[in-house]
Amino acid sequence: MNVLIATYLAPNSPSGVVTYTKALASDLADAGVGVHTVDATNTPVLWRKFLGILKRVMRPLGGAFFVLYDEFAYFTGIYLSARKWRNANIDLIHAQDPRSGVAAYLALGRRAPIVLTCHFNDDPVKELVDHFSLKPGFTKRLTSWYVYLFSYISNYIFVSNYAYNQSKHLLPANVNKQILRNTVRLAGSVSKSRPDGLAPDTFVISNVGYIDERKNQKLLLEIGRKLRSRGIHNFMIWLIGDGPKRADYEQLTQQFDLNNHVRFLGRQAAPWQLVAQSDLYVHTALNDNCPYSIVEAFAVETPVLALPVGGIPEMLPKDAGLFSGTKPAELATEVARYLDSTRRKQLTGAQRANAAVSFNHRGNLEKLLSFYRQTAGVPADAVTQLAPVL
Repeated sequence: MNVLIATYLAPNSPSGVVTYTKALASDLADAGVGVHTVDATNTPVLWRKFLGILKRVMRPLGGAFFVLYDEFAYFTGIYLSARKWRNANIDLIHAQDPRSGVAAYLALGRRAPIVLTCHFNDDPVKELVDHFSLKPGFTKRLTSWYVYLFSYISNYIFVSNYAYNQSKHLLPANVNKQILRNTVRLAGSVSKSRPDGLAPDTFVISNVGYIDERKNQKLLLEIGRKLRSRGIHNFMIWLIGDGPKRADYEQLTQQFDLNNHVRFLGRQAAPWQLVAQSDLYVHTALNDNCPYSIVEAFAVETPVLALPVGGIPEMLPKDAGLFSGTKPAELATEVARYLDSTRRKQLTGAQRANAAVSFNHRGNLEKLLSFYRQTAGVPADAVTQLAPVL
């Protein structure tokens, strides 16, 4: 079986979608699948230059013009990139967004069916409308565009039921769907050893993500201020990642007098290594579907606390990891409970048992390969069966 992975994101983009795509390509190759990938970097040079000129004209206009440019650029870029595979024996397109999937499908002469992994948090239209404050007239046209794109796609992988329920109004009737959570296969051994210079009794709280308003690391700084105001000083917050709000949050750290309690560690190739060294992972995003940072925390057995938003409640066992409060003072009280190592061990145990089922990397890969065979109509022996674990 030969699979074409299609995504508009470049391989160096700071996105969980890129993490998923790279892991997918590696897993499929290990399973004996022929893997080819098209992304933004494969756009032909002359078209890329034209898009660069168009970008300088349209994006600064903001709002609808920004969206129009992106839709046009990403769709045409993937279409032209995928054309080189039109004479290849591609059995299936695994798209990471509807634009790339349909563009590749048309470029290949409508021969290979599309499987779409739905990474969006609500639905792609709502995300654009909220981000750019789009007007109703343009929103209606944008909705029609996405309904058109989704009309070509019958086979869907959702990483949460939440994402399906939020987007099903855009999808065609009677779709073939499966819920498969994001999983990880860590490259390397896990070490719980602390960095030199860190006091043994320091309570380390980690957070991984693009530093912006949606990931909401500001809330974690507010929690830190509340902890300090209560006389709790033996804590450290590690913010792992980079993004447009980093400078603002660094300034806020000074304003909250948290310079000795917060470290901005920047973007890391393997953030889970730092999460493994922390005592508690706290996820503050205002909306997320199935974030890799939480899955990685499960994998290194660092207990997780998270806001009950998006698809996150589906990721955690009942009464084991979801915040119940909403205000910084309430959340600080919940975080402070896990200064107790016994509570942390109990939380880790509950989350470990849940992750072993829902986030089983091997099991979910087997399900994906089965979904491929069903979609492409190929026999079971077209894909190598995974070797048994010894």
